[in-house]
Order: sequence, then structure tokens, then C-alpha cells
Amino acid sequence: MKLRLGVVLWLLSWVPYGILLGLSGVWLTASWAFEITLGVVGIALAGTEFAQAVKQRGWRGAPRVAWTALIHGNDVDEVS
Repeated sequence: MKLRLGVVLWLLSWVPYGILLGLSGVWLTASWAFEITLGVVGIALAGTEFAQAVKQRGWRGAPRVAWTALIHGNDVDEVS
């Protein structure tokens, strides 16, 4: 579930909230900082889960475990 949440947060960080909301000045900068924060938190969550997959299956098996966890919503620990 953390992997899914991390990917969703990272994808949401690419939405230009400041431009969509018509912000300018300080508020545009604040929305930009919010987008960067979303991206960093998303990468941290997804990266932590992927690191667990690497520890379990090694570099060759980790992408399959991560992809299965992403599609089915299971934790990386639950994917066999």
C-alpha cells in the first residue's frame, strides 16, 4: 500500500496547482513548494518499499515484486 501511495503522491506533485488556481507571487511559490514536498514524500515512501523488495528478492526479482505490489495493492512483504 505504501508503494501505491508513494507513486500517487509523486504523480500528484506534477500537477501545476499554482497555475491551475491562478495564483501569483508568494502563493505561487508556496504552491510550488507544496508540489516539491509531495514529490519528495512520494519518492521516499515508494523508495522505502522498493528497497524492501530488493532486500527480499535481489535486484533481479525486485521489479516483479514491486509491480505486483503496485497492481494488487499488497505490501511488498506480502508478495511472494
